[in-house]
Amino acid sequence: MRQKPKADRRCSYVVSIEKHAAEPDDLRSLADYLSILDINGCDVIVLDSSPRDVFEENRRVLRWVARHVGARAPIDVVRTAAELARTEKIIIARDDVRYDVTDLHDLCALLDLHEVVEPQDYLDPLPWWGGIEAGRMLVHRGVEPMPDRGATFGFRRGALRGLRGFDAAGARDPVRRLAAFGAEVFSAFELFVKRCPPALSEWWSDRPRAADDDFSMPVKTAFFFALIPMTMLLLVFGGTRMALTVSGAVAFASIALALRGRSGASAFFPLRACLYAPLWVLERSVSVYWALLRKVRFGAGEPARVADAEGVPGALRRSG
Repeated sequence: MRQKPKADRRCSYVVSIEKHAAEPDDLRSLADYLSILDINGCDVIVLDSSPRDVFEENRRVLRWVARHVGARAPIDVVRTAAELARTEKIIIARDDVRYDVTDLHDLCALLDLHEVVEPQDYLDPLPWWGGIEAGRMLVHRGVEPMPDRGATFGFRRGALRGLRGFDAAGARDPVRRLAAFGAEVFSAFELFVKRCPPALSEWWSDRPRAADDDFSMPVKTAFFFALIPMTMLLLVFGGTRMALTVSGAVAFASIALALRGRSGASAFFPLRACLYAPLWVLERSVSVYWALLRKVRFGAGEPARVADAEGVPGALRRSG
């Protein structure tokens, strides 16, 4: 039987898996990473809403390094983590996030002072599509320090006791949801946590969903909706020179914001990431229309995937 370390569990580390299937190398990489967390005193939990056959394959690998729990999507990952965790401090992360021991200690120390703490994630290595994501992160940092749909955060379980009616089922940004219900959120913009870049196919398929998340911010969405039509109108009525001038101004402004956001983050975001900012603006200007088309086609949304797994705790049986 595997021997547990004698060190006290400082925090619970919760990973939510919702993919239809993972590449074997990715699954082994995740298992190796979770084993390091386990050895270093984390109570590791994996919430898995994969289809049954994928769930069983994941369980075969992950049960040795974590509590592997079946769940039904959409998951209220915050409430579920609080129910399953054995510690007061809880860290929730995507399966591509890679904390090191120092990061964990720093986040736990910040949770002594704050109810919710959200660090800044960064991508390493940085393929061209990862560069576009890095450009997005830097532009957002240039506007405000709070991460834009961060990939990880930590919270104290006691913070949920005063949040009546809180529900984060299916929420793509549970931190903003916690803040909306009155939780105290601290943006740890000087704490950087590594995230592995997604595969190109995964990144591409996620574009409309990422744009759809911004529909809750009307001003931001209206800007991206208007950008392409405005450029076309300028091209028709003002000529090529005027259209290029306005487009160049938008590109310059995005690079300037990215450079501002890179201040204090240069060790984690190479300078070339700032040059991807205009490409992110272009990508999002197209993706908002892609997201709108999907909304019209699917109405309220695509059917949620359900994990057909035995031994699911009662709190995880809800289908949303």
